[in-house]
Amino acid sequence: QSLKDATEFFSSNLPNISAVIPAMDQLDKNFAVGILNNHILSAPLRHAISIGKRTINKYYELSDSSDIYSISMVLHPSYKTTYFTRLNWSDSWINEAL
Repeated sequence: QSLKDATEFFSSNLPNISAVIPAMDQLDKNFAVGILNNHILSAPLRHAISIGKRTINKYYELSDSSDIYSISMVLHPSYKTTYFTRLNWSDSWINEAL
């Protein structure tokens, strides 16, 4: 459901660059929970989720190499730096993003 929601959101007229990191964070969180649900999900599904998590991590690394994501987050009136502090980013990560 998370992937469907993200696809529909980014296919709408509303998305902007500042929505990318929060969407990736939510997908990453959902993938992590899915991997831990050993008693609910089958092994092939957990394996597929782990591949999705690796893919998200790859895109996190790519977003680190572009300033546009952090700039858009800091300039967004709803996020600014509170988004990063709410997710318990270390001060060094926040300073690097700035």
